[in-house]
Amino acid sequence: MSGMTLLDELIDGATSDTMSTANLLRKVQVVAHRLDAHEVKAWAQRELVGFGPDDPLPDYRSNLWTPVQGFWTGPMGSSAHQPVSAGRIADEMRELLFRADLRQSLAELEQLASGNDDPGIMWDGPSVVMFNLWVKRGLTTGINGMNLFGATQTLTRGTLLGVIDTVKTTAMEFALALQTANPDAGTVNGPTIADEPVASAVTHIENHIYGDHAQVAQGAAVTQHMTVARGDLMSLLEAATAAGLDDEGKRELAAAVTADEAERPSRVKRFLGKVGEGAFLLGTGVATEVAATQLSDLITAYLGG
Repeated sequence: MSGMTLLDELIDGATSDTMSTANLLRKVQVVAHRLDAHEVKAWAQRELVGFGPDDPLPDYRSNLWTPVQGFWTGPMGSSAHQPVSAGRIADEMRELLFRADLRQSLAELEQLASGNDDPGIMWDGPSVVMFNLWVKRGLTTGINGMNLFGATQTLTRGTLLGVIDTVKTTAMEFALALQTANPDAGTVNGPTIADEPVASAVTHIENHIYGDHAQVAQGAAVTQHMTVARGDLMSLLEAATAAGLDDEGKRELAAAVTADEAERPSRVKRFLGKVGEGAFLLGTGVATEVAATQLSDLITAYLGG
């Protein structure tokens, strides 16, 4: 066979500016389809259209550290724009407030990276309230005499460009690995993952994209093996994660259990009601009524009831 193969086009496109990243990913889709490499094909498609709330995120898109800029207010109308410190905040809450997952399509990330300013993600009200509470408890530092009024996580353009570059590099490595395994890979009626060298090359790329993550067990039996110590917010949130609660739900849970004593019962009741109504995303196979019962037991343990 003469002329450039699809793998050649992928390699050339990934190493020059002549091919858009979107076209590069479409070629990856074609190659993966012909190989019966469903995971790689799904990865390319998700990069093009965005990752859904239940889709696994590649390592390079997940749990990214984001500096946080705060707007502080004080007496007599004083205010200041200063960074927000993570201090000695529990690791679980650091992940919620100082880290970010990127589920946007590659085109959206490219658009964000092309702007003149770094884009940001605003903290919601409960997160701001929690942070001020942590300052009062000495878990982190604030500004003397001031309260945090609002905060924004910064997605630096360098971070966004790094994600885009990783996608291009992964596409190139995919083509190079296949070319080494079998130069006919990606051709019509060519080899598939039934061919051992091709299968090994595909597995290598899948591990490169997603890493070797252990799946978190979910279901009715999870909380039987979770220990929540009284007053230990980190252990409560870890158990809530295992029970399938999403990030928004964990923020509201934390705000409810750390509310003032007089307000706490109604906040907890309202939170559990929202869980039962399906207001938060839960793990696959976790029924809302089961989750509400699990979380109620976990909250009881946390409060020492």
